[in-house]
Amino acid sequence: MTLWSSFALRGERHAVFFSGDTGLSPVFAEIGRRLGPFDLVMLEVGACHPAWGNIHLGPDNALKAWEQLGSGRFLPVHWGTFNLAMHPWAQPADVLLTHAPEGLVMPRLGEPVEPARFEAVEP
Repeated sequence: MTLWSSFALRGERHAVFFSGDTGLSPVFAEIGRRLGPFDLVMLEVGACHPAWGNIHLGPDNALKAWEQLGSGRFLPVHWGTFNLAMHPWAQPADVLLTHAPEGLVMPRLGEPVEPARFEAVEP
């Protein structure tokens, strides 16, 4: 039994993947093959610690999972809400901004996201 799940949603205009809490797994490549391509990929990046690798991706593994999924803008989620880990509050976002891959979407609080149009990430 597991308490976590992910979702692949396909509508008339967009296809979206939401990871939920998860660890890095080869299943992301299979999800990309079977259910992709995606316009937007939401992967959890926060409240991470190396010992939690089976239940939380963290920013580095989220980038690997995004690559395995093979498509879509990357919207990091599950960070900066609750202080659950020993890392600094903004560390997950800071790590992603350091790597700043093309396709990274980091909207301001309350800002809507349209996968076809997005502004470049600004630190």
